[in-house]
Amino acid sequence: MKEPFDCRHLWRVSLVVGGLALSAYSDENTLFSWAARVDAAGSEQTEPEFPVAIDPHPPTGGMEEELRGCFDFFWNEWVRDESLPTYGLNAGDYVGLRRYVPLAIESQGFYFPVIVLGVERGWIEYEAGRQRVLAALDSLLQLPHFHGFYYHFIDLKTGGPGWRSKNVEVSNMSTATMIAGAIVAAEYFGGDVRDRVDRLYRRIDWNWFLDTKQQHFFLACHPEQVPEGKRVDERGMFGHWAAYSEHLIMYVLAAGAQEEKHAIDSRPYAAMQTPVGSYKGKPFIYCRTGSAFVYQWSHCFLDFRNMVDHKGFDWFENSRQASLAARRFAMDSSETIKGLGENSWGMSACMSPTDGYSGHYGSMPADRDFLRMDGTVAPYGALGFLVFTPKQSLAAFEYMRTIPELTGTYGLYDAYSFQTKAQNGRPWVAKSYLAIDKGIVALMFENYATQLIWKCLHQNAHVQRGLARLGFQYSPRSAHSTEKK
Repeated sequence: MKEPFDCRHLWRVSLVVGGLALSAYSDENTLFSWAARVDAAGSEQTEPEFPVAIDPHPPTGGMEEELRGCFDFFWNEWVRDESLPTYGLNAGDYVGLRRYVPLAIESQGFYFPVIVLGVERGWIEYEAGRQRVLAALDSLLQLPHFHGFYYHFIDLKTGGPGWRSKNVEVSNMSTATMIAGAIVAAEYFGGDVRDRVDRLYRRIDWNWFLDTKQQHFFLACHPEQVPEGKRVDERGMFGHWAAYSEHLIMYVLAAGAQEEKHAIDSRPYAAMQTPVGSYKGKPFIYCRTGSAFVYQWSHCFLDFRNMVDHKGFDWFENSRQASLAARRFAMDSSETIKGLGENSWGMSACMSPTDGYSGHYGSMPADRDFLRMDGTVAPYGALGFLVFTPKQSLAAFEYMRTIPELTGTYGLYDAYSFQTKAQNGRPWVAKSYLAIDKGIVALMFENYATQLIWKCLHQNAHVQRGLARLGFQYSPRSAHSTEKK
């Protein structure tokens, strides 16, 4: 069995003459000493109940370039005006489009870990990264919230809801993603960063968002103005996170809540609907949209390779089967849709050629009435599956890098299509960047190379408690090694 990770001993990727190599840095060579850090109680951190096995993979030159592009995107696109209530936060949604765009709260959940990997790789100084994280956390602590939950979109200048008030919901999933990323930073930097993250996490009342009759989280809340045609309860709650989707991380964080009165038990997770389907392969639990990001989102933060739930279910293998199905679906669709194939796959929510952002891109199995098939491919769709199907995802990555129009300042753009709006054999390209899409690429690349993000999150005691409370069990198996996929 591989040695479990201790977040005080991190791996660092360095570029050396003659090629790329992984090297472990000793305490005396690092900018800071993890061995000196202690937890809030003053004692050294113990081995996690659900450890992350170290399984490093030296990145290719192309991966290193793409990862650096992702980092530059998050590091450069931020609120620089200290007078604004959103100072320090990431403002990187729809970069490249000339229109007003508020910041998205879930984007901060990718922003914090990307800063961590930037420090660890030596792209920025430790103190610069820490100060940026502190600035963002200080703003989050002052922004309007409801029982610890934030508006999905926030106006940069006012700190209030972005777009129009009645169209912006308070989002539990967006807040959960932000907290997951913040915990990564807390475990990495410790000290005052940890203190601020603890304050954010402690005030979230997960039960406030729980429908106790159905044991499902409500989808979202409109606490002030209710959009026309929206059916809400007396508190403004509507919809449910009823079936399997990207929200596995939310169950874990809610079960491990710092305040016991705010924590959920295992019933909401057990009540989650798990429809089973397949596409020319093994059956797996699928989501109705078929979007690739659903099978990737929670895995950006949680390493499910070596654990099973109370029923013995394996979420890592589930996403692996979803990846293989997505690729097969693209290959089969290539006969009728230009541009799809064995190395051009991974349909997922992204920018479209005709009407802006669309959540209707996906692969079978899914609700066919929901799927939109116009040849649009999101690069992150294939790249976000890297830890599950490295050979297939890397082949797709190398192909996408051969499309000259698809690479810009921050690496691969959000989407392309050889079917819709393509001209003279050249593809339409969405020359814009979305934080959540670049974030998935960055975190999955880093987890594949060094497991850095996984290591930091799994070191957190509350995350460990959440996994245990939901009934997960540590189950190391060699079949889960990405080396063998």
